[in-house]
Amino acid sequence: MRPIILKGKKVSLAILLREDLPKSWEWFNDRSTVRGLFNSAHFTLPEEEEEFYEELKRNREKSPTFAVIENESGKLVGIAGFNWINWQARWGEILYYLSPEDRGKGYGTETVKLLCEYAFTHLNLHKVWAKVHSDNIPSIRILEKNGFSLSGRFREHVWSDGRYLDELIYEKFRGEEND
Repeated sequence: MRPIILKGKKVSLAILLREDLPKSWEWFNDRSTVRGLFNSAHFTLPEEEEEFYEELKRNREKSPTFAVIENESGKLVGIAGFNWINWQARWGEILYYLSPEDRGKGYGTETVKLLCEYAFTHLNLHKVWAKVHSDNIPSIRILEKNGFSLSGRFREHVWSDGRYLDELIYEKFRGEEND
């Protein structure tokens, strides 16, 4: 039984375990995932997942990262957390990805809701924000359902699959809709 940090209706944020690394690495390297986070040329090696985990252990306060667990089955369905937190300005950039087979079930929307709750209630952050590629419609919808607003656009900022994409910046302040 792994410790749960925040529980939602469908999913929970829980402690990321070393045994989660093979699945995390597999999902992170899935082309549909990596295109949404970086670009179509990006990949990681299995050893990098281990390095990522060791870095998390050393710097939990800088970039808390969680396993996303389906409540009914206890199954790992994703990874979510903070790329980094600026403690002086009190903001954090969120990151989340789900297993390809578990997308479209409302898990992403609830995961972002839980990340916001963790940020505002437990970390006392003033703002959370996320980067998303302009063609990643599901992630844009997740952010908007959670009360995020489009605040910026880097035009033709990402090269992926043989084309340029805009990178969008979404943000949400404490006390705004859907807290």
